[in-house]
Amino acid sequence: MSEQAQDSSSADLPPKQLRMTAGAAVLRRLPDVPIPEGFVQRAYRPGDEDGWLALLLAAGFEEWDRPRVDEYLTDPDRRVGSSVIVEGDTLVAATFATRIVRDGAELALLDYVISSPDRRRLGLGRAVCTAVARFHVERGYPAVSLFTDDWRLPAIGLYLSLGFEPDMHREDMPGRWDAIRANLAAGGR
Repeated sequence: MSEQAQDSSSADLPPKQLRMTAGAAVLRRLPDVPIPEGFVQRAYRPGDEDGWLALLLAAGFEEWDRPRVDEYLTDPDRRVGSSVIVEGDTLVAATFATRIVRDGAELALLDYVISSPDRRRLGLGRAVCTAVARFHVERGYPAVSLFTDDWRLPAIGLYLSLGFEPDMHREDMPGRWDAIRANLAAGGR
């Protein structure tokens, strides 16, 4: 939830989302991602809202409902900079391009990267992330960031493999990242 992520140096605050960043030079080198047969990668289209809500809920984002999806999709950059993958009429992976202003600087974000739990390990998340990262880089952003949660280990593994690096923007980040790396090394997914 990029708009809600906040920076702080106070260790007694509740955990905030993790932030990761990759530079444009790294993202330009990402290879094309082949889409398996039976799947189609495309931009968001009106009518995708219920499918995206189903993906959000399946991924554990239980606070989402249809009005919140509709509000989120009012941002034209999100719609234009989106990448979704469908299987037939069913959305199975998606992410959106978001721009926010933080500390006076405009940031380009990968926002809400989600793959259907029963369609993971097919490269679909990699494909949508690559497409949206390229969207931002083609528009001249020097880097792309994302926010994620400690429990999203498969997503974090993907982000690391794409060249995203942890931002140590709070005192609690080194310890949290040590735990995440240990869980990933132990096969935590």
